Amino acid sequence: MYRRLLAIATVSACALGMAGCSGNSDSGSSTSSTSSTAAATDKVDIVASTNVWGSVAQAIGGDKVNVHSVIDSPDQDPHDYEATAKDKLAFSKAKIAIANGGGYDDWAPKLVKSTGSKATLIDAVETSGLKKPGQEEFNEHVFFSIDSARKVAKVVESDLVKASPDNKATFESNLKDFESKLDDLKAQAATVGEKHPNSTAIATEPVVGYLLEDMKIKNITPEEFVEQSETEAGPSTKVVHETTTLIADKKASILLVNGQTSDDVTKELQKAAKGAGIQQVGVWETFPKGVDTYQDFIAKAITDIDNGLA
Repeated sequence: MYRRLLAIATVSACALGMAGCSGNSDSGSSTSSTSSTAAATDKVDIVASTNVWGSVAQAIGGDKVNVHSVIDSPDQDPHDYEATAKDKLAFSKAKIAIANGGGYDDWAPKLVKSTGSKATLIDAVETSGLKKPGQEEFNEHVFFSIDSARKVAKVVESDLVKASPDNKATFESNLKDFESKLDDLKAQAATVGEKHPNSTAIATEPVVGYLLEDMKIKNITPEEFVEQSETEAGPSTKVVHETTTLIADKKASILLVNGQTSDDVTKELQKAAKGAGIQQVGVWETFPKGVDTYQDFIAKAITDIDNGLA
């Protein structure tokens, strides 16, 4: 899949009000050295392609799991990642593996097979019940679908109960608590939509598409722009012009920029937004600095969009 070159510094320089990029370790990626070997072995090993899905597993498993998140820094591209020896070892040991699916992280299910792992593989796109690759308007960024996170969490809980039945009550309690937090996020998203009725957005990439739906914010990014952005050639001059014209004419209330990637097309859209006085807001595919839970990840996106619309 075609991806733009990482250019964190470029995006940051555009005064988007986004958190700075720096690697932040997944809170559940390792076991404390003070824990006894016996205690560590009692924990269920889980590997996730990104720290977003790893945090969902951590929320359900709590202190009964060891979670290794492969992509745990905003400087890493989840699409074209090359696994390290440490990652391969994590996959080989895991009882549960979580991949986003939908072409987002094809290397993850391949590692399950190549390492001979007996892990139960959870594919978030498949679990979500949303559109699949090849279907019209498919968007692989299902981690921004709060309902999809709920479905994945339920599957994680079910698989954990099978792997560690003695801790069933803990997993059930953690799931209930996590679902309550997701309910709060849904309510928060709906409130933003009510505060800013008839709002529209253009996005350099369809990262937060599902969250915009929860917020009742209309995504007016031209479909041709979205489709061509996924090709090696990128959007045509004609499509870029059409998109920048929408911004220049103030048809969009806000411009959403992927905080982890940038290219000449992104800069052109940002320039148009600046000229039109339209706020630019950065969104992320993995945890930015200062964020280490799923609920904080989504809440930050909601709050940043809310502030941008205000």
